[in-house]
Amino acid sequence: MNATERALVLKVGRFREADVWVKLLTPTRGIFNAFAFGGSRSRRRFVGCLDPLSHVLFTIGSSKRGDYTILEEGSLLHNFPLLRKDSVKTGIAVNCIKFIEAVEIEPSESGSAYTLLLETMTMLEKGGGSTGFVPWLFRAKLAFDMGYNPDFLVCGNCGEVVGTASGYQFGIEKGQAACPTCLSSGKPLEGLARPITAGALRALDWIQQSRPADWATVAMDQEVRRQCSQLVELFVAYHLGLSWDNGMYKKV
Repeated sequence: MNATERALVLKVGRFREADVWVKLLTPTRGIFNAFAFGGSRSRRRFVGCLDPLSHVLFTIGSSKRGDYTILEEGSLLHNFPLLRKDSVKTGIAVNCIKFIEAVEIEPSESGSAYTLLLETMTMLEKGGGSTGFVPWLFRAKLAFDMGYNPDFLVCGNCGEVVGTASGYQFGIEKGQAACPTCLSSGKPLEGLARPITAGALRALDWIQQSRPADWATVAMDQEVRRQCSQLVELFVAYHLGLSWDNGMYKKV
C-alpha cells in the first residue's frame, strides 16, 4: 500500500542507467534508502525532486516482496536554491546531515530530527547562520531534543538558581550544574566535569530553548562561546558516542 509523506533528500546516486537510489529523512520513518526506477529520465514523476537538499512530497511504496522501498512519484516543495549556490552554507547543511546519520536516529525520534534539519536549512536559505556557530548549535539542539535535557540554571545538589558568582562546574554524566557553595562544602561532582561560568550556563539554557531561526544573528562573548562549544562536544561524545574528526563523525 502506497503512502504519501514529506521527506528531505539527503543523498542521491545512480545504480543503473536510468534508475536512482535516494537516501531520505522523513518525520515518521527516520533515515532510509529508496529506489526511484527510471528517476533519472522521468519528466513527470520526479521533476526537480531527486537532488540532495530538496524538500519533497513523495508517494512511497514497496516491492512486491516487500524487501525494498520504492518512490512512485514526487512533488517538489522547496529546493533551497540560495543555500545550494553558497558553498559555505551547503557545507553547514551537509555537516548537520552527517551528524543525523551518525546518530542513527530511531523512527520514534525522527520527527524532531526532521523538523530541526528543515528549520536549519530554511534559516540558512534566508541568509543567516555561520560556520562558527550553526554546526555545534545543531548538535546541541538535536541531543537536547532526543531527551538528553540538562537543567543549566539550577544547582543539581541544593536546587539554588544559578546566580552571578564564579566557580560553577557542570557534570557531563548526570547533566547537572553545581554551585560554588556546594563545591566548597565538599560535594564534588561525580565523573567528568568542567568549570563553567554563569554566563555560559545561561547561554546553554538559551540554546536549549531556541530554534534555528534564532541562530541567524546570534552573538556570544568569545569565552562563553568557547565554554559552550567545548561542553557540547563533551556532552555529545559522552551521551551519543560521537566526535567530529577530520571531516566526519566517529564513534568514541
